[in-house]
Amino acid sequence: MSVTVNVLMDGSTVVSVRGEIDHGTATTLRQDLVAAATQRRPSVLRVDLGLVTFLDSAAVGALVGAQREAGVEGVRLVIHRASPFVIRQLKVAGVHELLGAPPEADPDQITF
Repeated sequence: MSVTVNVLMDGSTVVSVRGEIDHGTATTLRQDLVAAATQRRPSVLRVDLGLVTFLDSAAVGALVGAQREAGVEGVRLVIHRASPFVIRQLKVAGVHELLGAPPEADPDQITF
C-alpha cells in the first residue's frame, strides 16, 4: 500500500491510496488519514481509493475510525473515488453512506 497526500490549488486535500489495504496496513492508513486531517485541517478530506485492489474488514475499520477522528477535528472525511470492488466492500459492511457514497447508487456503476 502507498499513500500520497496532495493539496490542490483550491486548498482541498486529497489522500490517494494505491494497492492492498489489509490487517497489516490498515493501522498505517488510519494514521496517515488522521495526520492529513489534523495537520492540514481541510473542511473536507477526500480519500481517493480508485487504485485500491483489495481491502478487508480491518481496512474498513481504519476508514471509519479515521472518519470519526477527523470529525472530532472538524474535518469531514469522504470517499472521493473508489473502484467497484471497494464500493461493494463498503456497501456490504454498511458504511458506504457514512463515508460519502450515495445511498441509492449501484456499487457496480459508481464513479467518484
